[in-house]
Amino acid sequence: MKTVEQRWQQLRSYYEGFWGTWLLHVGRELGLFQALLQGPQRTSEDLALALGYEVGYVEVWCRAALTYDYLEICPGNAWRVADGWESLFVGAGAWGSTYVQLSNRVYETLEAVFRGRALPESSLNLRLHLAEGLKASYRWLWLEWAPTVPELRQKLLQSKRLIEFGCGFGLGLEILRVQYPHLDLTGLEWDFDCAREAERVTRAVVVVGLPEETCYRGRFDLAVFHRALALCSDPKLALSKAVESLRRGGMLVIASESELPDQGLENLQTMRLRLGERFFYQMFHSSDALRSIALDDIEGWLLGWGLSKVHRDDAPVGGSPSLVMSKPS
Repeated sequence: MKTVEQRWQQLRSYYEGFWGTWLLHVGRELGLFQALLQGPQRTSEDLALALGYEVGYVEVWCRAALTYDYLEICPGNAWRVADGWESLFVGAGAWGSTYVQLSNRVYETLEAVFRGRALPESSLNLRLHLAEGLKASYRWLWLEWAPTVPELRQKLLQSKRLIEFGCGFGLGLEILRVQYPHLDLTGLEWDFDCAREAERVTRAVVVVGLPEETCYRGRFDLAVFHRALALCSDPKLALSKAVESLRRGGMLVIASESELPDQGLENLQTMRLRLGERFFYQMFHSSDALRSIALDDIEGWLLGWGLSKVHRDDAPVGGSPSLVMSKPS
């Protein structure tokens, strides 16, 4: 049995994470990290002058960021970004800002949500709240991770048609449009407002409908689920429809945060992250925020339908657990 003193230390560690997230958000949102990365080492005064901010606020942010190991102090009381952070600020750091924005949204409607009196959050509004994090996740998938998988990189370069199931308002399709302009892109989205916005932004064909109800047969070279499979009412059926939509030799790409690990101290951090995310946004987004789909199950279904595994990454740096499967030629 833990003592009050032990619980107090545990509570302090949670507060520590809260402030660490806010320091990350402020540093990204106000351009403090970027200014330190682009220029030489700067004092708080130099940094404040360059960005037009009050010196006192910049000084206290720098000193707080030092305690969280975001910054290092150099001779002459100058600051620099600590080693190892730069590549994470754009992608993984974007989720810090998303968490802050979502926490504000949850606070605004907290009691009404829990009492069942809140008006339903539209899918478009929710995804706008999540936009920065989702965009970073898509950028990681298509610009950082996919090029490291040779078979997937080659398929993207040689393919003609790609469909994304649950495309939202087109953040992923927009990146693909720029990176692979030769692709004929199709999106499938169950929310009408999101679909309309996706079509406007990406100029892709975006169909309103459910993945479980599609009737595509052998039409696409690539099919994608990006953090959307767990939101399907019948994920296994949705996957089977995606497989049917693929041509021979086509590839299925799945990026998912859906799995809840087994209880245990070795999985405690992952469990907290997954359930923390779901508390903050899936209670607005899904009738079953606790649905869990293990990558092992997803892979097992696909292997049972005759697909072969191309690549699997359960714990990638900066991104979501991802799986690439191939349909027989």
